[in-house]
Amino acid sequence: MKRRLVIPGEEVAEGSIILGHGVYRDGEKIYSSILGLLDLNENGVRVIPMTGKYLPKVGDYVIGEIIGNPMPTAWEANIHSPYDALLNASDYYSEIEPFSILLSKIMPPGKMIYALIREITPTKRIYITLRAIGTHPLKGGRIINISPAKVPRVIGKKRSMINMIRKLTGCRVLVGQNGLVWIKGELKAENLVEKVIMTIESEAHTSGLTDRIEEMIEREIK
Repeated sequence: MKRRLVIPGEEVAEGSIILGHGVYRDGEKIYSSILGLLDLNENGVRVIPMTGKYLPKVGDYVIGEIIGNPMPTAWEANIHSPYDALLNASDYYSEIEPFSILLSKIMPPGKMIYALIREITPTKRIYITLRAIGTHPLKGGRIINISPAKVPRVIGKKRSMINMIRKLTGCRVLVGQNGLVWIKGELKAENLVEKVIMTIESEAHTSGLTDRIEEMIEREIK
């Protein structure tokens, strides 16, 4: 069978088959416990983990940090991947006249942004944009870092997990595919969301996680 990418909690096989690394059984069904490549054959089933830094893809939403001194017509951003990204002045969410104003006056080094990867060239030059729906510079709040492999579990199927966290805590939460998470709300609520997300990361391979997280949030709020 050709290897394909699977996410934590995804059903990968069923029946009496030998289990290898990265999978677990729940009744007759077998699920992936990690983000990786499915290897299913007559000898058994396993998931080969995808390790290392985040590998960017066009269409990914990422959280990045403006770094260095901006060029006359672009910013450079660290998106926690092997390659830094470029944000052209033309990709800023409002009109800018290059050379008429220093870009560092608009977004200085250290500024955090929520951006979309719009292009990756054959030479691995990454271009991001703040003109896509939902993208914008980030103000206040806090940033935490999780494994990019656990991002699908934090978001949940049909965004069920992240929407539940937002609703119950009242916090704004943005999750980048690169493993950075932005949280903004009241201090106690931010602390709770951070605790919840770190719990999801450590227990991402287990079943029934959404219900346990909901109970955890309700218990902490009470």
